[in-house]
Amino acid sequence: MSKSSKWRACPALGRDISTADCGEQRQSRLACPSDCSFNLFNPANYSRLLEIEDLLDKKTSERLRALTPDPDAFFESINHAVREGDVGLHAFFVWQFFFEKDRDGRTFGQRWEAEGFRNLKNDERVLWRGKMRSQIALLEVHRVQEDGRMEAVDLLSPQPTPMIFRDRSLASTVCRFSTILGWIYPLPHFWRLSGTGTTIPDIAQFTGPEIVREIVRHLGGPLEETEMRLWLAEHFVHFNKSLTATAHLRRRQMLSAMDAKWGKAVYELQAPFAQCRNRLDEAETIHPDDLSDSERDEGFAEARVCFNESSGTDQFVVSGKPVLGRILLGQSLWRLETFGAEKLAQLRRQFEGHLGSSIRFQGERLDDLAARLNSKEPHAEASLVPPRLLENPNQIAMTSSRLPVPPGGSPEEAWQKWVRETEKAFLDENVPALNHRTPREAARDEMLRPKLVQLLKERIRSCDEQNLRTGERRDLNWMLKELDLNELIFDPPPWRPPPPVQDAEDEETFDPNRPPAPPLPSEPLTFEDASERFQKSMDWFDTFAMAENELIASGSTLLEDASELTRELLSEEEFSVTLPLLAYTWFALVPKGYRAPELNFDAMERTFKANLRKMDTALRNGTEKQFESCMVESPQPNIILLLSGMIMESLTAAPKEFRPSIQAQPIIMTLLKTVIEELDTQLRP
Repeated sequence: MSKSSKWRACPALGRDISTADCGEQRQSRLACPSDCSFNLFNPANYSRLLEIEDLLDKKTSERLRALTPDPDAFFESINHAVREGDVGLHAFFVWQFFFEKDRDGRTFGQRWEAEGFRNLKNDERVLWRGKMRSQIALLEVHRVQEDGRMEAVDLLSPQPTPMIFRDRSLASTVCRFSTILGWIYPLPHFWRLSGTGTTIPDIAQFTGPEIVREIVRHLGGPLEETEMRLWLAEHFVHFNKSLTATAHLRRRQMLSAMDAKWGKAVYELQAPFAQCRNRLDEAETIHPDDLSDSERDEGFAEARVCFNESSGTDQFVVSGKPVLGRILLGQSLWRLETFGAEKLAQLRRQFEGHLGSSIRFQGERLDDLAARLNSKEPHAEASLVPPRLLENPNQIAMTSSRLPVPPGGSPEEAWQKWVRETEKAFLDENVPALNHRTPREAARDEMLRPKLVQLLKERIRSCDEQNLRTGERRDLNWMLKELDLNELIFDPPPWRPPPPVQDAEDEETFDPNRPPAPPLPSEPLTFEDASERFQKSMDWFDTFAMAENELIASGSTLLEDASELTRELLSEEEFSVTLPLLAYTWFALVPKGYRAPELNFDAMERTFKANLRKMDTALRNGTEKQFESCMVESPQPNIILLLSGMIMESLTAAPKEFRPSIQAQPIIMTLLKTVIEELDTQLRP
């Protein structure tokens, strides 16, 4: 073996060192510089560090299991932690490794250290010693760099100082002033975030530390820094439940106060179409609008948009006209559509004032979308929520406006101009959160300046998040300079690929402006049509998470309704196998991009129970032919036939531990059959 393979230059010693000595001494007995290529903790060797960390995690978990005096109790604790998700499992192991003490006052890590870290190599020992210094921190991100580095401060510290972190995953999604509560630990040249942190949301005008302390106080924890960090380490899951419950209850407050009724009113023409259209177009507030394909399919020939110029311009709408609603023109029936019960009444008054006796009112419908969403909001344990954090609930007014496009310009240019004008106007607007003072005034007011700082942090983070989603490069540092808030000026994050479609809860929201789902043909779909629809359904989405987000955006309650129908009948594993089949079935009948039809849960429940009884009778007393006959007894028999084959293939392909039982398979088929029948009812012309 050559000499060069046994020796290498050591910048820490200023001379050559053997490879063996390098491996056993780097970052332990040697103060290795961060740019040494042989230093595992060199930022350039980050991928290798992650591999070592994975091996170390396995070794430590195995040692903890091997040394537990009560294996049954230990595994029960793990099972309980697993039920709390990733946050619960990580919190369990961190507490077991670094915080829980034996009768001699030593932790698992300290006992292992006393034994000389048996079975660990030097790099693993250095990494483990860093992990032994794990602590809870409330990080506020200030800078994000291209190489996965971030600069952040710990807001729980009385004197927050900048710290450099390396975490590729987190750096790909966080923005300036993102606030995260989680475990951190130091390594020789940077800090690391350990496990899964929890993002602190915006709650009224509370700062991140105020939110954390209010929850800790409500749950009975201490507020002194050192004691609070220890309490949070032990009760992290409990804290996270309180934070989640607070977010859900605030969302319920917002939905309850929001006028989110999607309104429609139908009128029958009492005069020729052309005459009615001409009278309508005489109104200065009404202008031609585009029809969607689905609206044409419904039989409408033209569309108009009605502007609400009488209401004046909202203080935050610098340009553009507020929209009151739309009017869809058919040869014999016209339909008014708008968002909000009050706006529908106003739209009707204006419309009837223009058309007079040329029209006759047929009826109206108001779908309370906010109430629907509120009813589907996850249960939140009110006792976990600090009352103070429910003060000043968010208020959202559902409005829309149209921006004028200058001659030779584009909608994108009009939008960018509107954004710039809105941002400039903000500096001189009276803001309720600033005691109805302007940002310029608040910047010069010693009492209001902290509130302005918090408001601008939220605004900058929101801007960065928008840039991440869209690829834009907007930046608000110019605003900070004008307001002399130089302490908030940090370079904006670099361009990063947009994050994949989220698989967590709550970021996707219902889009009420989508066109309604197109009706089904009057005759049942042929087998060829059904096959083509299912193929499109599967081609649209690479993962179920993508399909789930589309369901949420469409306003569908499919998954919640299906879960409720099978709550006592299917296990979590069996229901999870059913979810992709439900999504494919839905999108075979309701194409992507349309507003979901409203499902009648009571009717679905009756149909489901009736179908289940028929299925049970066929299975108990009938032949296989009778069972098949029961299945295709449907307004869409070809979809059922196609789906039956998909069901059997999916169930067979599922991993054995997730494969539904023989008893569960008819329930799954019955659920899908019920969904098809309900959708067929709702989508009939």
